[in-house]
Amino acid sequence: MSYATFSYGVYGNLSRSLKPYFIDIKDDMQKANISYTLEEYLSMAFFTVTITFFIEAVFLSFMLGLFTQPALAIILSFILSSGISALLFFIFYTYPATVSKNRENKIQKVLPFAISYLTTLSSSKAQPIVLFKTIGQFKEYGEVAKEFNDIASNIELFGLTASAAIKKQAKITPSGQLRDILWGINTVLMSGGDLTMYLKNKSENLMNDYRGRIKKYSQQLSLYVEIYLTLI
Repeated sequence: MSYATFSYGVYGNLSRSLKPYFIDIKDDMQKANISYTLEEYLSMAFFTVTITFFIEAVFLSFMLGLFTQPALAIILSFILSSGISALLFFIFYTYPATVSKNRENKIQKVLPFAISYLTTLSSSKAQPIVLFKTIGQFKEYGEVAKEFNDIASNIELFGLTASAAIKKQAKITPSGQLRDILWGINTVLMSGGDLTMYLKNKSENLMNDYRGRIKKYSQQLSLYVEIYLTLI
């Protein structure tokens, strides 16, 4: 039995009742590519916090009891354990958003190169599934490859149409840039437009943005070096 299954068996009812108050986590979990359901994730959070609280309470009571009165040690251990447990639950709460943001940054770094290659592939007039599968096989594209691989899997394994798979991925990708591109690809495919020309324009825009970010980073680095040398 997995940890998630066991936790859900203990706190499943509580998680289902509190689910409406944590609905914002669900979107972040999808963007973070976390495979658990919201109920399972909340159950793991509640179970982990509970176990941690009791372990901390016993340990702190013992340690504080060596230096203070037993009653005071119990009170202090309860307060400290409650604070640590609250912090732990906050980490569970913010973890999906943190992972989602991290994935967004990784996508932003390789997206210009992935779309540039996708532009080259599209010039061969290959089917959309072929384009997505090809990009998905390149591990060098990291999170972008995973996004395109998910689209290909939804088409091949789950029988979705290319349009439905693209729209589904566009809704859950953490990258705003990739979301816009996916919606654009879907629009071009549905209208019968020139996909290569669309991707070429997007690739040029992404490359210009990438060069701008590199230039800005270089200027900031030069400034930090000058400050450091001045201080020395």
